[in-house]
Amino acid sequence: MDRPKIPKNLASLMDVYEQPFVMVDRHFTIVAANKKYAEQFGQNPEDIVGCKCHQISHNSERPCAEHGEDCPHLRMFKSGKVEEALHIHTRPDGTKDCVEIKAHPIYGDDGKIQYMGELLNPIDNEESMRKNELVGSSAVFLEAVREASLLASSDLPVLITGESGVGKERFANYVHARSIRSKETFITLDCCGLSETLFESELFGHEAGAFTDAQKKKQGLFELADNGTLFLDEIGEISPTLQAKLLRVIETGTYRRVGGTQTLNANVRIVSATNCDLLEMVKEGRFRRDLYYRLAGHTLCLPALRDRSGDISQLMCHFMQQQKYKTAPTADALRLLEEYNYPGNIRELKYIIELASLKAGTGNIKPEHMPFCVQDYSASLPATEERASRANDLSQSSHENHPVGRRKEDREIMGMDANAVLDILKNVKGSRRNAAKELGISERKIYRLIKKYEDAGFEVPPPYL
Repeated sequence: MDRPKIPKNLASLMDVYEQPFVMVDRHFTIVAANKKYAEQFGQNPEDIVGCKCHQISHNSERPCAEHGEDCPHLRMFKSGKVEEALHIHTRPDGTKDCVEIKAHPIYGDDGKIQYMGELLNPIDNEESMRKNELVGSSAVFLEAVREASLLASSDLPVLITGESGVGKERFANYVHARSIRSKETFITLDCCGLSETLFESELFGHEAGAFTDAQKKKQGLFELADNGTLFLDEIGEISPTLQAKLLRVIETGTYRRVGGTQTLNANVRIVSATNCDLLEMVKEGRFRRDLYYRLAGHTLCLPALRDRSGDISQLMCHFMQQQKYKTAPTADALRLLEEYNYPGNIRELKYIIELASLKAGTGNIKPEHMPFCVQDYSASLPATEERASRANDLSQSSHENHPVGRRKEDREIMGMDANAVLDILKNVKGSRRNAAKELGISERKIYRLIKKYEDAGFEVPPPYL
């Protein structure tokens, strides 16, 4: 391997950075790396020099742009400006990290950009994210994770907005888990459908005899969540009277149980969530303006699943592993899942996977196992060139459809030889995840490859042989 050489004083200067830092040329070749960068990937700086950046950070032989990721390297050399991106980086042991990347132009003596200086800010590791069921690698999803990680470091209230089913409670739990209150209690209250008396009793507790059926003293959630985090879901549903009482405890940090006279103190961080437009409700007089600004110290907006369809295959794998389903979708079934618009978002996807897995039994999940809403939505979409070509591909002769019998240029799909991919799939007994690791590509790409192979008539090993 040819090892690029840069002045030693420049290479040693990079160790001034407390964060991982690497210099890369136009051809993705690493010319220098500081100790922090090398430590992150379990190597020595001298062993990294000369390697391609995507080999080190993505465990892949191809640049990240070819996997559908936003490549700050390409953007920086094109724009000549500092470019930012969020990526999932893979360590040699297979563990993954969410990192924030800042790509800086480094100029040569001729005034032209010679290198990219890449500064990494680790956000979180995949294990921690999956623990809170935060699964995905799309740009909009990683931006939400980055924002949640940033907000967690503050002790200000957080308002999480987004459609029903996008995972607001998961992100609330994630904010708590990464906060200074992480060792204390996290308590959830769904504000929807509670009467004023019951809601007040839930929040503040009550004394014995405070109302009918109040036979003994009860601690409220503010008392139980002391020093911890209280998550108020669907905060837009509470009445104006309760809004005033909630505002008071947030402003003063004090409250009394229902029917009580003793003043209690509340040291609680409030995280709230809504699928309503609270500012519009403020304009209409249905939500107090002062309470809104108390709750929305920071606002975290979560994307709908239809805006992060590239994460569907990962979410699907997560749910299937969680439920220990011994099955997998065919390429056509995955296409239906990726095309669907998910009005119920991630919650709906989970139910779809559970239903389809039950129908499929021990076999592959096929389009006919999908709920009618998914099948009908796909049927309503306009015909595409890809769909039209599928019928032509499948009508070719059997020996043409076999990868071994094709010319090499016809076997190249998405930059990879079908023979090599299919051989690895056979070796790993059809496991999509293990095949992706062997090939150094994402699970998303292996599913897309399989889809194209099946569309072209290749015989693809089923999973879990």
